[in-house]
Amino acid sequence: MRFAIIILFCFVINTHLSAQSENDIYCYIKQKEIKYPEVVLRQAIYETGHFRSNIYQKKNNLFGFRRKRYMAFDDWKACVDYYKVWQDKNYTHNETDYYDFLQKKNFSGKKKFRYDIQLKRTRIRATLNCIVDGKKE
Repeated sequence: MRFAIIILFCFVINTHLSAQSENDIYCYIKQKEIKYPEVVLRQAIYETGHFRSNIYQKKNNLFGFRRKRYMAFDDWKACVDYYKVWQDKNYTHNETDYYDFLQKKNFSGKKKFRYDIQLKRTRIRATLNCIVDGKKE
């Protein structure tokens, strides 16, 4: 019985922490004025397995960015900053659906993999709310 209670407690704590992380990351994405913030948050969730992956925990890499090897960032905000630069450089046709853009850009790095569908299925667990200039968004 104690074991079950401990497992349940760990699950509740972990869910709460990842929900908090989701909101923090979402608000920072919005603060950086990254286009399609909910889609980008879904990418972070998907790429990190709800912030549990080694790539995220050891390298602060939310999006699986690579140059021969996975890139390392000083913190998760630096990774979001890098995403902003990447998006500004690559997403030049603003009328294109962002899911389609990521699929065509082969963001996942896997040919013939339906990344767009996986992102659409990715659940955001947190209630997303940011306070910007004293207003809730």
